[in-house]
Amino acid sequence: MRYDEFRDQLEAALQRNSLHFHGLQRVETIELANTVRHWKVYAHGAAPPSTEPFHVSAEIGFAWSPFDAARSYAREEDLLTELIGRKKRLPRTERRWTRVDLWLHARLPYGSTTAMPEPQLFGAWTASILEKMHGAFAEVEEKEGRIVAVLGAHEDVDVLAHCQPDGVVSLKGLAISGFRIVHLPRVWDDPDRRKAEKDPHAELDRLARTFRATLDEWTKSISELATWIPYSPPVAGAKPVEPWFEDLREDDDNDRGPEKIN
Repeated sequence: MRYDEFRDQLEAALQRNSLHFHGLQRVETIELANTVRHWKVYAHGAAPPSTEPFHVSAEIGFAWSPFDAARSYAREEDLLTELIGRKKRLPRTERRWTRVDLWLHARLPYGSTTAMPEPQLFGAWTASILEKMHGAFAEVEEKEGRIVAVLGAHEDVDVLAHCQPDGVVSLKGLAISGFRIVHLPRVWDDPDRRKAEKDPHAELDRLARTFRATLDEWTKSISELATWIPYSPPVAGAKPVEPWFEDLREDDDNDRGPEKIN
């Protein structure tokens, strides 16, 4: 499976599970130093009014290394021969895989202020969302009682805060991220091995369902948090000092030279 095939199948799985893309556009970049390709979409669902004043959003992305590209274009046996030379018996190789990341965000409108929630209240809310993330993402592979692979995990909750000139800290937003590993078929010359390598169609559907369910749980949790915080709307005429991602254009790089290729 090649980059464009995996990208298209993942996008189709996300669409089937009602994870719509922001602006119906993907963001694809290539790092010039190492030719790693990055794919990302901004996903969103129909957030209920109960999440206000928070704006809930999500990002989904993955990276595709040059070695991933090599294994997708060359037969596994030929690639091994190129790497280690001709052998009477080629060594075994691990299954191909790629990591798909999910980032969840909840931000207040620019210029808004709200006091940080009480630690006891905020701690209970954080513990609840971490438990949900753990159930959705945490997965390991074990052999003989030892962990040999991490197939999914998540980070702790990140808090975006603003410190006012008088030293008062206010809440601006929240975020959390997790990832799942998706196995990809290797390219074999041996027809029996080719038949044994499964297409990731079903695995991508499970991944998309997990991401959708996690976004729904995040939205519900943000709705709960919104009922507990005192909120002050932004002052009239307040504008972000930086554009949102949907406002970015190719001519916004101030002629600093191409660092990435879109």
